[in-house]
Amino acid sequence: MDDIDWTQPVTLHERDDGGSDLYFEFRKVHEGPLAQVVGHVAAMTVAERARLVIDLGAQGTIAVADIMALANRPDFPAGGATS
Repeated sequence: MDDIDWTQPVTLHERDDGGSDLYFEFRKVHEGPLAQVVGHVAAMTVAERARLVIDLGAQGTIAVADIMALANRPDFPAGGATS
């Protein structure tokens, strides 16, 4: 199991489908530690989280399916979830 830095600062973005097929615009929705942002997304409905990605800076992005996989990991900090 890969070690996850749950305290790493990340930014949650929502995709705006108004762009072209190759370029999407994003707006910042939330910032905070990875555990908090994953918990925030996990608490949303499927429709609310459909266009979300977590930006890890130079490490890339995490898509919704992978965000939900993080939320279901046994080492996910219970205190990281937000309601």
